[in-house]
Amino acid sequence: MDAVVLAAGAGTRFRRTAASCPKPLHRLFGVSLVERALRAARQAGCRRVLVVTGYQAEAVERAVLQAGRPWVEVVRAEGWERGNGASLLAVRGRVDGPFLLLMADHLVDPGLVRQALAAARARWDELVDGGVLLLVDPRLDQVFDLPEATKVRTGGGGCRIEAIGKDLATFDAVDTGIFVASPALLDELARLAAGSEAAAPVVPGAGPPAGSQDRPENPSPPAGTETITLTAAAGRLARRGRLGAVPVTRGWWIDVDDGAALAHARRLLLDHAAASGGDGPVARWLNRRLSRPLSAWLASAGVGPNGATLLAFATTLAGALAFAAGQPWLGGLLCQAGSVLDGCDGEVARLRLEAQPRGAFLDTVLDRYADAAVVAGLAAGALAAGAGGGVTLTLALAAMAGMPLSALMKDRLQLLRPATGQGAGAAEAAGGPRTGQPEDGSPGTRRFDPMRDDPPWLRWIPGNRDGRYFLICLAGLAAAPLAGLAAVALVSHVLAVGRLLHGWRALALRQE
Repeated sequence: MDAVVLAAGAGTRFRRTAASCPKPLHRLFGVSLVERALRAARQAGCRRVLVVTGYQAEAVERAVLQAGRPWVEVVRAEGWERGNGASLLAVRGRVDGPFLLLMADHLVDPGLVRQALAAARARWDELVDGGVLLLVDPRLDQVFDLPEATKVRTGGGGCRIEAIGKDLATFDAVDTGIFVASPALLDELARLAAGSEAAAPVVPGAGPPAGSQDRPENPSPPAGTETITLTAAAGRLARRGRLGAVPVTRGWWIDVDDGAALAHARRLLLDHAAASGGDGPVARWLNRRLSRPLSAWLASAGVGPNGATLLAFATTLAGALAFAAGQPWLGGLLCQAGSVLDGCDGEVARLRLEAQPRGAFLDTVLDRYADAAVVAGLAAGALAAGAGGGVTLTLALAAMAGMPLSALMKDRLQLLRPATGQGAGAAEAAGGPRTGQPEDGSPGTRRFDPMRDDPPWLRWIPGNRDGRYFLICLAGLAAAPLAGLAAVALVSHVLAVGRLLHGWRALALRQE
């Protein structure tokens, strides 16, 4: 499926209250708003992305095209001053089927974009028949600046939009700005542009035409012309029963209209980046408090997730060398700093929408090498402090064998556990009841979370990587490297055996 990103508006309120640059080019954590929309569409599986430009078109087009990506095209909307609907008309004739439609100034959870495409697959016949789908958010208490949001009233069990507009008196959800459109939307916009107001059959229970109260952030249109908005065209489709609703129940989004919305968007991004879903107790309540500002700084400075991975690896190696050199307090602090930085690569990847499987693979491999180096450093430090060779070697081997087991068993248990949310993505995309939702937005997968998936008696054993490195830090501060080896070996194997017993019992129940 193709995607269209609208980046044509002037963003007057934004330039007055937040920044002087064109709104699509404003950077959050080193990535512009329009680039975020491009990455979200591409990562969701769109084969081609058309960016519609208008205000300061040359600057926006230059930024979009400078990477030389063959799947990105720009389309200049000559009549962009007439509203976002007039801007979208610029792609008429360039798309030949249903397409994803995103707004460059809407910051959205990538999971919502994946949900939109899942909805398109589940309701393809509806799109081919001239329908349009719109993701709507019924969580009104979570909507930033609700008075300025475009409201919708749904019917048909939440699957159909009956009315849409900013000033609806009765509504049960708001427009997220994420559409799966069909050429029918472009045809409706063309009729609006031509001044065609032909009456259309009204669906029983539908509200009055919507969109008449839209107030786009564009300069006044040329004299003698009328504003053409997406909401107006969507309202006409709703009256004919052609506007489908896709309710969202998780994830976040925000229309970045002004300085206040921009500040809230920064907080949303950081909250999302720090919610990895796979943390142990030390990472959740200590490391993440430290990694959040570090990740924000690294991302804003242009450091990517792989750069953060290498920085964490180098810091941990420095800690291992400090232990070996007889500086256990320094080794402990550096190892803990490496543990904090180890969470930054994932946070930076989520902040910049740069998550890649090869980056996760690099992180996993370097973590194992770092673990081995720390065990060797602890052993060398213990021997230098006068510990017996046999005891030190035994504890080092036990620690070396146990440390990789946490990650290995989490991965294995995740594969053995029944697929969570299997079929839920399609059910929710179709507007049906939600029976489960995977955390990455794709059906059938969910990251292992120790604080959720381990039994209660195992959750507080510091055998995950964050807990082990916290114990190593304490051992370093106490100048007791041998005790650090013993603690790491003990908690690693207790956690591994506990997960083995728990998983064995759970699998036996499944087979019965």
